[in-house]
Amino acid sequence: MHRWLLLSYPRDYRRKRGAEILETVHDTASTSRGARVAANLVRHRLRARLGRPASRTVVLWASIFTLACGLFAASFGTWLTWLGSRPLDHNELAVAVSQLYPDKRVSDIDTVDPPSVFIIYGRSLSWSSASDLLLGDGGEYSLAGLGASFEQLPADSRPRVLAELRQRLQGSGWDYTEPVYSDAYACIPDDPRCDPAAIPSTITVYAHRGDNNLEVTINDDNTTPKMSLAMTRSTPWSAYPVGVVAFVLGTLSGWWLFGWASRRTEGRHPLTQGSAKFLFGFAMLLW
Repeated sequence: MHRWLLLSYPRDYRRKRGAEILETVHDTASTSRGARVAANLVRHRLRARLGRPASRTVVLWASIFTLACGLFAASFGTWLTWLGSRPLDHNELAVAVSQLYPDKRVSDIDTVDPPSVFIIYGRSLSWSSASDLLLGDGGEYSLAGLGASFEQLPADSRPRVLAELRQRLQGSGWDYTEPVYSDAYACIPDDPRCDPAAIPSTITVYAHRGDNNLEVTINDDNTTPKMSLAMTRSTPWSAYPVGVVAFVLGTLSGWWLFGWASRRTEGRHPLTQGSAKFLFGFAMLLW
C-alpha cells in the first residue's frame, strides 16, 4: 500500500527520495500504526506537490486557490443539475392564485414563461451578458421566477388573513412554514417619536408543493401591492450529492494544478515567475 501511495508524489521527487521514504516507512511500520503512516505519507505528498521547500506562504496561497476551485466546481456541478429541472409554467401560478384567493381579483400576474432556469435581466445567459457578469452586475444572474400581486388585502385583521391563508394552503396540498415577520424600517436609536410597536411589518409565508416553491408576502404599510406571490422551482435532490462530489474533485484538481505551476516556475527567470503571479492574481480578482 505504501508503494502505491508513493506513486502520487511528483515523479522527480520519487526518483530522488522514493527509496529513502520506503526504507523509513518500513523501519517505522513495526512501531507505528499503518493508518498513521499512510496519513503522514498523504500529508507530505500534498506538500511535495507544491515544491518550493523554503517557502512559508506557498501552502497558504495553494489552500486559497484550492478552496476557490472546489467552490466553483461545486457551483458548476449544482448548476448542471438545475438545468435538468422542469421549466416554470405560468399556468401553475394562475392555478395556485385561484386556489388561494378565488374570490379576489389579481392586479398583476406573469403570463409569459421565463426563457430558461436562470436569467439575467429577464433573458437567458449569453456572451452579450459577459460584461454584466464580470463588471459588477453578476448578482442579477439568478433563478427565474413568476409573480402575482393584489393591490388590496381582504377586509379582515392580519391574524384572520394569515389563518385563512394557512387553511387554503393546506387545502390545496401545500406544505407551509410559520410566518416570518420583518419590520419595514428600524427605529433611530434614542428617538422618542419612534414607537417600535407601531412600525409596519412585512409577513412572509413560504410553501412547498411538488417541485414548486411559493412565497406569499403581505405588506402592512401604505405601499402597494398589499400582497404578492412568487413561484420558483425547488432545488433538485441531485444537486447535493453532485455538489459534494464536484467540490472534492475541484479541490484535488486545484491543488494539483497549483503544484504543477509552482514546481515548473521554481528557479525560473523572474519574468516567467512574474507572469505566473500575474495570471494567478488576475484569476483571484475575477473570483
